[in-house]
Amino acid sequence: MLSQRQLFLQHIAQTSDAPLGLEIDHADGVYLYDTSGKKYIDLIAGIGVSALGHCHPKVVKAIQTQATKYAHTMVYGEFVQSPQVQLAKYVCDLLPSTLNSVYFTNSGTEATEGAMKLAKRFTGQTEIISCYNSYHGSTQGALSLNGDEYFKSAYRPLLPDTRQIRYNNFDDINLITKKTAAIFLEPVQAEAGVIVSSKDYLQAVRNRCNETGTLLVFDEIQTGCGRTGNFNQKT
Repeated sequence: MLSQRQLFLQHIAQTSDAPLGLEIDHADGVYLYDTSGKKYIDLIAGIGVSALGHCHPKVVKAIQTQATKYAHTMVYGEFVQSPQVQLAKYVCDLLPSTLNSVYFTNSGTEATEGAMKLAKRFTGQTEIISCYNSYHGSTQGALSLNGDEYFKSAYRPLLPDTRQIRYNNFDDINLITKKTAAIFLEPVQAEAGVIVSSKDYLQAVRNRCNETGTLLVFDEIQTGCGRTGNFNQKT
């Protein structure tokens, strides 16, 4: 009989030519445990998904309770689903009053794609700007915004009317024009090496967007939800 490792190598599409291959049996808090009982500190946390740790009793209970009611009904805001409504209200209560509506997606890449479509439809423009060394996802549209050619080169041609500017560079802000539908920024660049933007830079980008009618999109997929140390304080 083939082992789980052999089946993994045969039937699971690996995303690298040297997968870690850890055979995880269970997880608890910040630790992962393999089938031999060896434990590892989980510094990846599912690429940020498991920011609350593994198997927190309250999270487990909430999942179990919801599973006894329904797992999925309808998307696109058609049905009133209490968990969805309560989460949306909680998020909006943390934000300024003008940010008062939530569109839930399955992944960060889907959030990027949705924001790109919304920006084009709302502004009537097609150009989208992002920054060099940024990371916004791996689907065809989101990949077009990534600022590192390492992720993009094998998949060209990508979406037209996309361009990159230098992060934290005030001169490049002038490249935002009235034909720019949106600029996508990470307040903290993650893949680039945890580079924090200056408040003056973000304010300057905001001012320029006000002048040109451009939407300013903050991509906080990797750094949001308290991952920089604070979740409950409005800014």
